[in-house]
Amino acid sequence: MRVILFLLSAQVQSFLSPLRHSRTFLDPTLRPSRTFLRYNDNPQDKENLRKIDDQINRYKKVLKDLLEQKSKTIESLTGLCLKTDPDLFFHALEDQEEEEEFEVEIKIRKPQSDDASEKSENFQVTRSTSTFSEVGGYDLVKQELMQCADLLTDPEKYAKYKVRVPRGILLEGPPGNGKTLLAKCFSGEIQVGFIAVSGSQFQEKYVGVGPARIRELFELAKKNTPCIIFMDEIDSIGKKRSDTPQHAEQDSTLNELLVQLDGFEGADGIFLIGATNRADLLDSALTRPGRIDKLVYVGLPDDPTRRHILDIHQKGKPLNVSLDDLVDMSQGFSAAQLENLLNEATLLTLRQNRTLVMKEDLERVSNRILGGYQSTKVNLTEAEIYQVAVHEMGHALTGFMKDRPFVKVCIHLWSPKTLGFTQFVSGGSPLLSRKELFIDLMILLGGRVAEELVLGECSSGASRDLEEANRLAENMVLKFGMGNELFLPHTSDKYREEVDREIAVLLKDAHQQTRALLAGIAPWLKSCATTLAQTHEIRYKDLRRLD
Repeated sequence: MRVILFLLSAQVQSFLSPLRHSRTFLDPTLRPSRTFLRYNDNPQDKENLRKIDDQINRYKKVLKDLLEQKSKTIESLTGLCLKTDPDLFFHALEDQEEEEEFEVEIKIRKPQSDDASEKSENFQVTRSTSTFSEVGGYDLVKQELMQCADLLTDPEKYAKYKVRVPRGILLEGPPGNGKTLLAKCFSGEIQVGFIAVSGSQFQEKYVGVGPARIRELFELAKKNTPCIIFMDEIDSIGKKRSDTPQHAEQDSTLNELLVQLDGFEGADGIFLIGATNRADLLDSALTRPGRIDKLVYVGLPDDPTRRHILDIHQKGKPLNVSLDDLVDMSQGFSAAQLENLLNEATLLTLRQNRTLVMKEDLERVSNRILGGYQSTKVNLTEAEIYQVAVHEMGHALTGFMKDRPFVKVCIHLWSPKTLGFTQFVSGGSPLLSRKELFIDLMILLGGRVAEELVLGECSSGASRDLEEANRLAENMVLKFGMGNELFLPHTSDKYREEVDREIAVLLKDAHQQTRALLAGIAPWLKSCATTLAQTHEIRYKDLRRLD
């Protein structure tokens, strides 16, 4: 061991030998004249001094680079020596350090015996302490995961029934609903190794890096079985394969992942949890049973789930609001937005040197989440505010008359995008009839129709509503087949004319029915708009009192 270190030190010192003498490496032609020490007005001496300084700085950089190279070489050799005989290495190192002419500070820590198998060059096994008690709701998802945990930790229990241990599960859904947290808490529940990676870690410009890292990942997991691999944004490497050369590296990475999951060698004791917002982009070979056996959709939380999530995040916060009010005002929020609602409201309270979070604080933060926020308030005249109020009450009353309850209708002058919004109660069923979609059309056109009835003119505030209404009508005709004629995909000009005619008929019927509906309650519309222009917010339960 001492011989190796001595040879290494001698090799580096041989590089440094020209630098040991303070003057031999300087160009003799650059030496200043004798009179330079007494006079500073000699231009040639000043120029020589500048060149000497530049040369000294260059050699200092060379010295620094060589010392860094020596340090890195010793550190790499250190790791090799520590694996063979650590005690002999430290004894030899102490003797060698006394003989070295140039000291190189090397920080060496004896590794723990268990750490070596829980870490590779790019990945590391962690032990999570989180449990499902930190996740509010989603009980069915938890049950699916816990059954997989039982199969993973006690496979003999199911062996007599010829049950195959699942290899993976895919969590799909909109962002901010706890897919990563579910995977982390799942690992903590069963107390097994957990490797968290992202799909982007396997994408490099160098050919072969992605497959090599996949192999490295599964080799580390095999050393720590049973082990859970959580791959966030799995769609970045699991996209459908193509024939284009630009995707050759991505396809190679996906092929390696497929082999590791269900190849000849298998991956017993390894469980893969993938998370994505776009499961439709994934290759069918990845999502087939035997590789990813379960596909679970983690959607926006419903009322009971929101109650559980809010109950977890309200602990420790000085809230002066009931849990029922919190659930009511957070319709359509994701789990991340629920946490952000309580956190931002508490920060707002503390910023104003108050000790209790009031309902007004939560409403203010809720408006920021729904409508956006900017640092300056939009300055509108009373007439313009009343016009915004008429527009929003047109949406709200159209929905109210068609049994579409809303949470609140609000004028939000701090928004950079929209001056007002109506928050409707999120629907439960994914199956929509033509009647329900036609009501959606009427609600979208309700703002413009209200402006026509009350003000006699319309504003640019309905532009986004018209875009959404046109898109919905187009889907009803082409995608859902809800027009007067059933259209098949053609590209002729006659076909396009027929489609445009059907869309125009739908929009015209919705506009006429909305106008007739709001004309019958015009006094109520005006009264509600006046109140909204003054209070800037009307809740659903207060609407009846404005009749």
